[in-house]
Amino acid sequence: MFSKEILLQNKIPLLHFKKKDTLFREDQKAVNLYYLLEGEIKIYNTDSEGKEFLISTVLNNMFLGEPPFLLGERYPANAIITSDTAKVFCFNEEQFQTFMLDNPTLLFSFTKEIARKAYEKTMKLKSIVHLNPNERILQFLKIYKRNLGLDSDEKIIIDVTRKEMANSTGLAIETVIRAVKKMEREEKLQLINHKIYY
Repeated sequence: MFSKEILLQNKIPLLHFKKKDTLFREDQKAVNLYYLLEGEIKIYNTDSEGKEFLISTVLNNMFLGEPPFLLGERYPANAIITSDTAKVFCFNEEQFQTFMLDNPTLLFSFTKEIARKAYEKTMKLKSIVHLNPNERILQFLKIYKRNLGLDSDEKIIIDVTRKEMANSTGLAIETVIRAVKKMEREEKLQLINHKIYY
């Protein structure tokens, strides 16, 4: 969404991380807004038994931590680097306000991105509450492809483990495995070397 050049011109700090580094923790005061230039970050919660619930995977050129940052709240989840390295721009409140006032077109793009994420979270919640396991998995696959900028009819290998899919859909791993096999038999998706092709 934002170019590296414009962020550097505006003196937004660029941070470098490596795999398993923590960007922020649940309940930490959100004093920064982050923009992932390159890499991959997992946003997740952990329940009282230590089970992870994957909220989202943040990829290149995506923001994270917007709602708590804008509202002056605490981060509602953890963010950990999952790629070998990651380059992340870090805004404080003053830098963010100045940057957006100086770049109104980018403010509009940012607002649209927040709206898209809110819409996807609503759809995900609806899916968990109302959809059966097969429908939840198909919804997950569609959102995964949309986040990569792909059309719904473009087919790709989905590079997500069954455990990550279970954590993201609120299903047990065994349920995901059974549902994926059933959907393969029904020709709703294909399995290539145990990877989902959808």
